[in-house]
Amino acid sequence: MSSRVPSPAVRAASQLKRRSISKLQGAPPTKTAARATAPTTSTTRRAALTERSLNCPLPDRSNGRVTTLGGVTSSKATRTSATPILPPRSSLASTRPATGSRINSRAPTPTKEAAENERLRDQVKLMQSTQETQTVMMEMLKEKADMLQNQLTMMSSQLEMEKMKNQTMAMKLETAANEIGEKSTSLNDAREQLEEKDATLRRLHNDVVDLRGQIRVSIRVRPKLSFEDGSSTAIQYPNRNAIAFDQKQSFEFENVFTEVFSQKDVFASVKELILSCLHGYNVSLIAFGQTGSGKTYTMRGGSEDKEEHGVIPRSVSFLFEESKKLESLGWRFEFLMSFIEIYNNEPFDLLNKHQKLKIRLASNSVELDGLTEHTVVKKSDVNRLLEMADSNRKTAATKCNAHSSRSHAIFQWTVKAEQEKTGISTTSVLKLVDLAGSERAKESGVVGDRFQEMTHINQSLSCLQKCISLQRSKAAHVPYRDTKLTQCLKDCLGGGSSKTMVIVNINPCDENVNESKRSCEFAAKMRETKIGAAVQQRDLNSTKTSCK
Repeated sequence: MSSRVPSPAVRAASQLKRRSISKLQGAPPTKTAARATAPTTSTTRRAALTERSLNCPLPDRSNGRVTTLGGVTSSKATRTSATPILPPRSSLASTRPATGSRINSRAPTPTKEAAENERLRDQVKLMQSTQETQTVMMEMLKEKADMLQNQLTMMSSQLEMEKMKNQTMAMKLETAANEIGEKSTSLNDAREQLEEKDATLRRLHNDVVDLRGQIRVSIRVRPKLSFEDGSSTAIQYPNRNAIAFDQKQSFEFENVFTEVFSQKDVFASVKELILSCLHGYNVSLIAFGQTGSGKTYTMRGGSEDKEEHGVIPRSVSFLFEESKKLESLGWRFEFLMSFIEIYNNEPFDLLNKHQKLKIRLASNSVELDGLTEHTVVKKSDVNRLLEMADSNRKTAATKCNAHSSRSHAIFQWTVKAEQEKTGISTTSVLKLVDLAGSERAKESGVVGDRFQEMTHINQSLSCLQKCISLQRSKAAHVPYRDTKLTQCLKDCLGGGSSKTMVIVNINPCDENVNESKRSCEFAAKMRETKIGAAVQQRDLNSTKTSCK
């Protein structure tokens, strides 16, 4: 079936339509299209007629409709007539469009179509921009997902490593737990052995102390003062434990501390005795001597310098240190401090506004009604209480001593100890006594109140010497009740159970040699006195006593 060739008028109309569409879309016609549509003289006239005929109604013989070539042309009309039917000239003239107009007035204007195309192009561009943004975001999300995946992989690896470490640590902990169990068992065994050895050591320690005599005596020759000139020729030292006067009479004691010995050296000789107090034994240390011989210096010290500290502050520090060591063996300690003054044969409490006390004597103990006991937990507590006691103690100036003690002072340290495992509890007392010095009225030049003080001091010291002499001779009756001093020291001198030591202080000056000699004679008598073996002071209700 052969194809039908369109007429020139139809071709011209099609070309015109294409040019109109190209103008609406903004695309310039190509050179080929321009050349193909370039009009000739004859062709131009024909095209004009054809253009006018585009808007003329054409009869549709098939269905009676009339249409134009600019609209929808029926294919049947095209096939029926190859040559268009031209209207009359008058009709063409009346229907000719305005100059420059080639588009049917019923077709949409180029402005609306251009705006619609522009809007569509903007939408396309927006969609393209959105698509590009989404593409970029997808790339970023993909990169982030890759990064998270890498992190997850790394964390998984780390988790595996941690699991391995935990397993290793668990194995080490299990091994360590087994080792701790074994060592704990060994430690318990060692602690039991240590407790047994500690009990043996305590017993041996106290046996050694007892072998040296229940009353041990040492001599302390104080250093010369700055205003005391000259060297001592009347006192000699044949050996380490001996002292002689005028190279005639010689005495031997546990220790003889010459002027060159320090406070530290003196305390080193008494600390093993003081240690017995922590073991549950009563201990007494008495400083005896004439006025101005250095008794208070020996017991309290001379200044704030630690090297000058005497027996009392050093004993406190020593007991605190040793108690800490014994705590590892299950011992617990409580310390109580009191300070008593015997002035004009009456007892007073130096730590309670100098209140007067009442003494009661039991068979083997001494009780002081009204005496305050201050709990101490650190050394600073003791220092504060010692300052209070020093401020309340009676002192005065005499010709023999510018700061002469006019009373006897008794520092009392109570130790309560308990070992929960064994149920043992003890209450022991350490007494550190600073006696007033003996003096003569002619040498000291005292009168009035000072003379009365001297009388009571000498009377109490004489009674002390008498009690020791009778105890030494094992007399049936010892007059401890004659003075308040001997009543307070009854348990230290044989009427109780105590480990006792006396430090006899002497003046190094030649003018005091006679008094120094008499002091050594009395010391020799004390050294020969037997007061019986000390007994550990266990509480009757040991299992119920608590030291907090």
